[in-house]
Amino acid sequence: MLVVGPRGLIRGRWYSGPAIAGALAAFARGTTSAAVRAQTRPSSHVGVAAVERWVTLERWIEAAQRGELFAVRGLGELGARLVAEHVTLALAARGGHRPGMDLGASAFVGAAMAA
Repeated sequence: MLVVGPRGLIRGRWYSGPAIAGALAAFARGTTSAAVRAQTRPSSHVGVAAVERWVTLERWIEAAQRGELFAVRGLGELGARLVAEHVTLALAARGGHRPGMDLGASAFVGAAMAA
């Protein structure tokens, strides 16, 4: 089956690769899961559980640990923030990151290329 969509979409995901990369970069920098949701998800209506955490971010991290997100491997034993950091660094490298550039912006570009 052929599926056509805008550049940056990841099959089976509701968010684009660059949006996921931005969320992971923010989480890697220490932003709370709930704050990452507020930055990434446009809706202000959330369930009770989402006030303190964002399950979608947790699912992306779990997918990365299994090697199913952006083809970054070897993250299975790392904690959530380290997984987010490693994926961000890998995507930034793909995006042509150079010293002095914003790491999150480079990861955003790398995710668009990787998706």
